[in-house]
This record gives sequence, C-alpha cells and structure tokens, in this order.
Amino acid sequence: MSRVIALAPTITTNDPHEYREQMELISSYADGVHLDFADGIFAPTKMLDVDQSWRKDDIITHAHVMHKDPLRVVADLIKLDADLVILHAESDNLKQALTKLNDNGTRCGVAILPDTSVDDLRALEVDDLFEHVLVFGGRLGYQGGSADLTILDKVTELKQKYPDVEIGWDGGLNGDNAKQIAAAGVNVLNMGGYFKNAENPAKLYEELKKVLN
Repeated sequence: MSRVIALAPTITTNDPHEYREQMELISSYADGVHLDFADGIFAPTKMLDVDQSWRKDDIITHAHVMHKDPLRVVADLIKLDADLVILHAESDNLKQALTKLNDNGTRCGVAILPDTSVDDLRALEVDDLFEHVLVFGGRLGYQGGSADLTILDKVTELKQKYPDVEIGWDGGLNGDNAKQIAAAGVNVLNMGGYFKNAENPAKLYEELKKVLN
C-alpha cells in the first residue's frame, strides 16, 4: 500500500545548496516533502534540474514536474524514486511519460492549472494512468501569493467523477485557509512560502496537523 501524507512543505529553488538545507530542515519535522521542478519554459521560473535532486528514504517524497515535455526527464524521475510523480495535464507527451512511469511501478498524479477543467482532463484519456490529481490554485512556479478558493468547485467535481483518486492542492495555502481547503475534499496540502518564511516551521507544522485532524 502506498504511503500517504496530508501536509507537505515544498522545496522550490534552483540552488543545490538551498535544496540540501531545505531537505534537511523539512525532514527533521515533517512526514513528507513536495519537490517542485520547472524548466523555465512551461513555468516562468527555472528550478533545480531533476538530476541534481535527491530524496531521503525516511521522508515521503512527491515530485511536481512543471516541464513542457516531461518525457525528457522520465529517466531522471525514475532514478529519483519519488513516492509520487505529478505531471501536468497541459504538458506535451503526457500519456507517453505517464506510461513509462507506470511501467516502472511509479505512483503517478496529474496536475491541472486553473483554466484546465475536469472535462479537459478526462479528454486526455489517461484516467487509468494516475491515482492523484493536483489542483493548482496559485501562480505557477512561484511560492507565496493567495489561493483562488473558487477553484474548490473543481475539487467537488473531481470527487464526483474520480471518487477513488487522491486530491492535492498547490498554491496560496496558509493557516487561514488550510482547514477550508481540506474540508472541501483535498487530501494533500502542499505549502511552500508559509513554512519557508516561518520563524519555527516545526511548531507550525504540528499546529496545522492538529487543525487538520
């Protein structure tokens, strides 16, 4: 059975040293981590290359790949050995990339941007290739900002059409909206700047876990 997490601090950087610092810090207090990768084409910012990243075996690892063509980094993603790899519905060669990951036994997810509907996702004909849908409610490729809570309607629709699929949220999460987003049916909350800018992220993490439970 796949290991699951409900709350994941995010690493968003293009600096290998910062990546290591953040990984060491997050793994000291959290059950899981959300790794952001962006090619500077699909997303406006360039982040650490997948082949420069690594995971720690004692922490559940989700990899969110914001690449125009994720097929190009499938081999690196397999080597990373993340517990979940999330590719974007809007990217090229999605079905081929998901198929290769599935053939490797990798648990897969699909992310959808605010303008991508649930019907758009279904039209891609990849329903048998993912177990997780990441609903994006913020600015692609950036930490911070606010969450568009009108997108929670999409969560409701996803739960109706994919009742067995795990749902994640990325973008604008904080202590003020986390409970509302979770109550709408989101299973995995990914938080970037909220933890990174916290004076005591470990204490904040424990406080949020109590709120979400």
